[in-house]
Amino acid sequence: MADSTRTLNAYFTYLSKRRDAEGPKPTALGTSGRGSMAGSCSRQIGLQMLEVPESDPIDLKTLLAFHIGTALHDMTQEAMKEVWDMRAEEPVDLRPLGFPISGNIDGVYRDPDDPTKYVVWELKSKTSFGFKLARESGEPEKHEVAQAAMYALGHTQPHPFEASAIHLTYLCKDTSYGRGATMMGQTLEWVIGLDEPVPGQDGMTPRQIGLAEATRITAIDAEVRDGLIPERFVPDHGLVENVPMPDSKLQPWRCRYCRHNSVCATLPADQTPIKETVIQLMLEERETSVGSSETS
Repeated sequence: MADSTRTLNAYFTYLSKRRDAEGPKPTALGTSGRGSMAGSCSRQIGLQMLEVPESDPIDLKTLLAFHIGTALHDMTQEAMKEVWDMRAEEPVDLRPLGFPISGNIDGVYRDPDDPTKYVVWELKSKTSFGFKLARESGEPEKHEVAQAAMYALGHTQPHPFEASAIHLTYLCKDTSYGRGATMMGQTLEWVIGLDEPVPGQDGMTPRQIGLAEATRITAIDAEVRDGLIPERFVPDHGLVENVPMPDSKLQPWRCRYCRHNSVCATLPADQTPIKETVIQLMLEERETSVGSSETS
């Protein structure tokens, strides 16, 4: 008998190939911005808008965590559809409000306390670590409130609705023991009216938070259209002078998981013309590759 990692290699190979086959997910309605960009680094948003190829492969641990989170997300979404007659994955369009943003809403259902009103449901799967932090603070993360609020402010098709509240749910995707133990499947939930204060946000409402983030994403879109790469700015952190490597423990943590980490590290921290960077070469190579594929 010998030790083997055949099964381990099999499912990691499977997940990697499936992710490569799927490729980058387009925005719901072909807009440059998407709701899930809320809270992301300004530069990361700009590079996604430009469709710059990823320079850093996703590590296997993260890949598996994504897969587990997706499976739990799909199961929970089906449960909400059956029990609350929720509509799921409908497109949301913020262009009528002046923002080049769209997305697919996790769900919308009638408010059980007032059937004339609708509630936007947004689900986020969390590791036990993140779940514990939210449980201790009693506060949802601002960027996740922003995403749900933007969707609530948008218009779904083909059933326009006026949402009156957001329902943000955190779902714990693993079990931990000891102090502050968590259990897979536990939830933390906030139902917040669009014009009610959000816990921990100095009185700001979902409407205010959503509009502020939509305005930021729109400004980034304008930078990209003007041929500029946005500054390396992470909300609630500030300008990032030096990019933390993926295996470091330095802040901001978002940099450590960014798929553009290594190419971003070669660029200045401030706003930079695209033509003066390696990004221009990457875009040209992508266009050449696409052109070759279409003619072959």
